[in-house]
Amino acid sequence: MNITAHLLLAAIGLAVLSGCASHPELRPYTAEETRQLQLEALQRQGLSQEDYEHRRLAVLRAGQQPALTDVASRAVPPRS
Repeated sequence: MNITAHLLLAAIGLAVLSGCASHPELRPYTAEETRQLQLEALQRQGLSQEDYEHRRLAVLRAGQQPALTDVASRAVPPRS
């Protein structure tokens, strides 16, 4: 092989390795993404239709409930 071919292979190798080394920045899932992942996992469990609907509704209801801190702050009146 000539020098040009070696340089070309080296350049391709570096391009491939640099592409593998760059990872996307990790971030936490949003509430909607978490709910969607739960629903997708539920579909793969092979449940009966009745069990699937029961659990699906539980996942959907859990997403509509206010956060615990919101409920707690409304439940306890401020001290005077």
